[in-house]
Amino acid sequence: MPAMDTMRPQVDMLDTAGKMLERYLAMDSSFPSLVDVTQIAPQGIATVSGLNDMDYPSVNGLVSGMSTVKHVTTTNRVPLPPEVMEHFGHMQCHCMMGLFTEINRAWLTIDSDIYVWTYEHGTDVAYFDGLGETIVSVGLAKPKPGVFHKFVKHLLVLTTTVEIVILGVTFSATKDGPLGQLEEMHLLPEPVFVLPTDGVAINTIASTSSGRIFLGGRDGSLYEVVYQAAGSWFGRRCKKVNHSTGTLSFLVPSFLNLAFGEEDPIAQISIDNSRNILFTLTEKGRIEVFDLGGGGMSTSKVTSMNQITIVQYAVSIVKTLDGSNFRPLASVCAIEADESSHLNLVAVTQTGVRLYFTTGSITNVNVRPYTLQLMHVRLPPGFAANAPSSRPNRVRMAHYKCGNLLLVTAPGSERDVLWCLSSDPYPFHPYLVEAQTLIPLEGIVWAMAEVQGGDVKAILPSVNFRESRAEDPVMMPDPPLVVRQHMESPRKYIILTQQGAEILQKLRPVDLLRQLLVENRGPEAEAVKLFFQAQKEEQACATSLILACLQSAQNLQVAEWATRAFFMYGGEPKIRAVVSPAASPSFQYSMASGAFSPTVVSTPYAQSHVTGSPQQNISLSTSEPSIGTGSIQYSHRHNGLYLYVGRIVRPLWNVKIVSKATLDKMQFLCSSVSREDCVWILGHLQALRNFLEKNTQLSVSGVMNIHLQNTMLRHAGHDSFETSLHHRTPQRNREQEAQLEEKHSLDALKAFVAHTCEVLGMWRILCEHQFHVIADTLSKDLQNQLQQMNFRNLVLEGQDVCSVLISSLINRYLDDNASVDAISCKLREVCPSLYRREDAACSKASEMLLSAKTIKNPEEREAKLREALQLCKSVAPQVNLQMMCQWFFSSQFYEGVLELALVYASKVDPKNVGFHFYKNKEPAEDTEGYQAYIKRMECYKEVTSLLDHLYDQKTSSRHTLSVTVSPGVPVAQDTTQISQSEANDQVNRLVRSALQSQDELMHVAVFDWLVTKQLTGDLLTVHQPSMEMYLVRKSEQSPEVCDLLWKYYEKNMNHAAAAKILHNLATRPGSSITLLQRIEYLARAVVCMRSDQVGYAPQLGVFLRELEDKIDVARIQQQVLEALTKLKGRNRLAEDAILRLNSSLLEITQLYEEFCEPFSLWECKLAIIHCSGHYDLALVETIWLNIIETELQACSSVGADDRMAVLMSKIKSLGQEYGGSPRCFPVPFLVRQLELKACRLHADTMHVHSAMVALGVPLMTLMDVYERLVAANERVWLTEGNEFHLVEALAQLIESFTVSPQMVSLVDRRATLAKASDVISNCLMVLYSKPDTADLIHRLRGIQAKLNRLSAC
Repeated sequence: MPAMDTMRPQVDMLDTAGKMLERYLAMDSSFPSLVDVTQIAPQGIATVSGLNDMDYPSVNGLVSGMSTVKHVTTTNRVPLPPEVMEHFGHMQCHCMMGLFTEINRAWLTIDSDIYVWTYEHGTDVAYFDGLGETIVSVGLAKPKPGVFHKFVKHLLVLTTTVEIVILGVTFSATKDGPLGQLEEMHLLPEPVFVLPTDGVAINTIASTSSGRIFLGGRDGSLYEVVYQAAGSWFGRRCKKVNHSTGTLSFLVPSFLNLAFGEEDPIAQISIDNSRNILFTLTEKGRIEVFDLGGGGMSTSKVTSMNQITIVQYAVSIVKTLDGSNFRPLASVCAIEADESSHLNLVAVTQTGVRLYFTTGSITNVNVRPYTLQLMHVRLPPGFAANAPSSRPNRVRMAHYKCGNLLLVTAPGSERDVLWCLSSDPYPFHPYLVEAQTLIPLEGIVWAMAEVQGGDVKAILPSVNFRESRAEDPVMMPDPPLVVRQHMESPRKYIILTQQGAEILQKLRPVDLLRQLLVENRGPEAEAVKLFFQAQKEEQACATSLILACLQSAQNLQVAEWATRAFFMYGGEPKIRAVVSPAASPSFQYSMASGAFSPTVVSTPYAQSHVTGSPQQNISLSTSEPSIGTGSIQYSHRHNGLYLYVGRIVRPLWNVKIVSKATLDKMQFLCSSVSREDCVWILGHLQALRNFLEKNTQLSVSGVMNIHLQNTMLRHAGHDSFETSLHHRTPQRNREQEAQLEEKHSLDALKAFVAHTCEVLGMWRILCEHQFHVIADTLSKDLQNQLQQMNFRNLVLEGQDVCSVLISSLINRYLDDNASVDAISCKLREVCPSLYRREDAACSKASEMLLSAKTIKNPEEREAKLREALQLCKSVAPQVNLQMMCQWFFSSQFYEGVLELALVYASKVDPKNVGFHFYKNKEPAEDTEGYQAYIKRMECYKEVTSLLDHLYDQKTSSRHTLSVTVSPGVPVAQDTTQISQSEANDQVNRLVRSALQSQDELMHVAVFDWLVTKQLTGDLLTVHQPSMEMYLVRKSEQSPEVCDLLWKYYEKNMNHAAAAKILHNLATRPGSSITLLQRIEYLARAVVCMRSDQVGYAPQLGVFLRELEDKIDVARIQQQVLEALTKLKGRNRLAEDAILRLNSSLLEITQLYEEFCEPFSLWECKLAIIHCSGHYDLALVETIWLNIIETELQACSSVGADDRMAVLMSKIKSLGQEYGGSPRCFPVPFLVRQLELKACRLHADTMHVHSAMVALGVPLMTLMDVYERLVAANERVWLTEGNEFHLVEALAQLIESFTVSPQMVSLVDRRATLAKASDVISNCLMVLYSKPDTADLIHRLRGIQAKLNRLSAC
């Protein structure tokens, strides 16, 4: 349709941008995994890093000008609340401090009391003093689902030396404070559970994300507080289980376990919630591994490794260092699946060394933990050959997550020092490179923790990131921070000292750039340039876009600086010569997800752990369009733009757009992305869209102006300048072409961003209008299609789906009898290309049609319907024809459907190209005509569909009709019933109106419909000139329509043309019609030719004779067919012959040579000889002999007389057909052969002559034949057993004449009597000379006497 034609450039641009974007998305996914950067081989060979100068470049001064940049900064210091400080003076024996970052709280225990407050503001102090013993450990857990009331948000676990107390934690619902819903914390006054410690003090408490509570005992055992909603185990709701000894440990007192083992208290518990693995670290450095099961509901101890073994393994890997560097262990941190699929644990020593462990196999990450193996040793700064002497020492605390390590060291003074080591500033490096930051703290650290909830999973909670990354069941690690930074807030760490809380912030690359721009008052400073170089220009450009798109008033200056930096360091596109892969840069992205192949490493590099064929690395500048002998290297700003757009849409790109939800046993399709998440992503895209629109130098027009100026300069140059210009022109042209190519790519990106904003804006509106209700109105096919689509498909290929969803939304308003003006304006504002002016007009027309249904006055109703029709006509062909025709149908405005279809067709093909294509017999080379013809016929489908509905209603006994718009557009059903007679009238009226139009292709569509419905009677009544052309054209394409054509000619008195059509039908090869039908066609053709209206033209007479001859031959062919049908089961070749006989009319010679002769069809041979007039006595006699033998063989099982009766019956049937032709029915020959058979069978002598008499053979002729046979006196009769058989037969023949003389007419009777007397006399003369003939002589004399009496009468 023209609407699609106008959208074709946009579709092409979307396709271009989509393909380019896929490349950059793949590049962002081609980051090296933790196993890659640690260079662990698939064989499980452990490695070491940290000995090379480039492992910590800022420490070794290798990144000049950037060494002073702090990656971690202190954002706030909050002192302890005064009421808490006041209670320090009352402390008697024990004090602890810690953090609950899940609820933004810090806690302090003083003896048996606990105080909790907000560490960011030092307010909302809550306390609990209900314990009688000193608190020795504190923990916070999420409650298991369904165990407590919903207002219990967390469980506070307190342990003393005597008991374990679990308290419920609630929060007030205020949202106005700085902490939102966590503004006010309350502890339930009564404990929910109390358990005895059995004499074992608890050192540490940890909980899983599913609500399981684990305790680390001083006896070295791992305990769990198992609780449930209802009591079971002996009526108990809560119990304590020792997982270090057995499942029934709650029956054995813990002090007995302690008595039989060496005490090694558990100092720390770390849990991997993504893979359900728990790790413990004891005070003596032993690491234990517990498997919590695939579902996280079981517990089993896997293995353990003591400190001595760990040190031995580390020394064997790092042979140049002493074992004291690897002990004692200070902390363990679980590595979750979103960081690494292969490594599971990091242990940190007091010297800052990191030990990376795996609990399974490097090559198979799907197995449950079964071992603990040291895979990599990472040395801290200070161990390289040229490194400064400072290195971490006396590490007291450590925290590791996602490549960021925080170490709290005690250098010996009253102030601890914080070390931060991070790989975030060096993404996509093939080996592990980290930046370090040292921060002196205000005092001795009591607790350190990271604030959760700032990552992308918290920012976009509804997005299924596992689904968005890959279809592989193995969870892929998160991409580097530079890819996620716009979606995540900076990492926040809380350091708790005796002075209070120190809040630290880990800066993202964008925060570092902002800091440099602000400090240097612009992008011109050397530090900003170094940032772009260190980050790589493409990455830095993408980072600068985050700042450049800031739109708030306080960020305008930063946005302007970032924009200048983007263009200043973004470079220009270049032409580079094509080089071999060996000459590729030292580091590039790898297109294979998970596969990483660096070419330059700091330490020996083993082959990647990922199986499969190695992929060739593809950098950001490969696979670009070629110009001449080189290829385009896009500028850094081009690459940065695509990177940033890809990173914005990345969370949604591969996510299914809908998901199934069940409510009250009913399944619904819901949006897989919430409205809030959609708004968040849309906000970033819209900001980038504004940036692109504001910076017009990114468009093609700027390059075209430069190109025009250069062209004018070349023409205006002097001759002396032309020589030098001649040498520079090709290079300049190539550069201009490179710029133009890049601008085209950026224009495609701009169109993509605008389109994606519209799609997501539409999706947001759908979410605001109960998406599940809108989706429920769609057809099942479309619902299935939605379930298979992701947002990539929706953006790049889903224009039709978007249109249907918008239509469903509009229909929801219409179903509620609400005005569509407001929602139309909203849609036009948000997604004008998806919901065009024509769509808004259609929506208004739909509203008018609905209102017309409620109007009782027929004239007013007609006027309203006509107004809606005119509105639709005015925007045709941009209108949704199918939907509007459905609306007209539901309003019973059938004329509107016809008129709109006619107008629509005339506008999609204004030059009537489609009809010329049809009229010229649809030439294959006329593609334009074919397209126009198809478009027109699509329009007419609405009319034929309407006719289908009415026709079905006319022929159906029910009067109701269900109307469904396809695909998936619901239309309010019309409740007004229409009778069968009224439906019939409407069908006739519509057909008549359509045929009265000037659109001959509409006539063709109606004719096709009449043929489909087998309304041939109605079709033949049409007197339009287009009818004959239609039938002629249709008969060429579909021979079945020839039946209609000859009837049409016959009805219009053109009998000669009808006869020719019938002749063509009869002679048409193929098995679609039978031989009987062919004979019938020929017979009808003969009847037509014999009609009075044909005339007496000579050529018509010849044609008539030809038809008559063909009928004769066809009848013989039918006889052959019938004969072969009888042989079908006995001859395997008969089936093929039958098929051939039914497939065409054959010549008489073919019938004889190819069918009668091979299959021995003797009767058919006789028929062919008779038809052809051919005379060959020997052949005829041979045929008769075979006919006689075949007939006798067929009845060989019966008696002699019965066999002769059967044979004579066949002779009679053939004699009736050929008796008039002596050539085909030789009586003398047949009498002799038949009498020989009768003699041989000793059958009655009456069979032969009685049959001949019955066939009308004259008695005189028969007597003459028998007389000659007797006179011949052949010995064959004696041989056959009766020498006088012929005499007996002759006697019986003449005796039958004496009994019934009337068998001969009176005229011939006297001559017959004389002949009979002579024959008897001759027979007697023969018998007198023969012995033993007295009886026969006596019989003959009796017959002679009878003849004499008849003669005397």
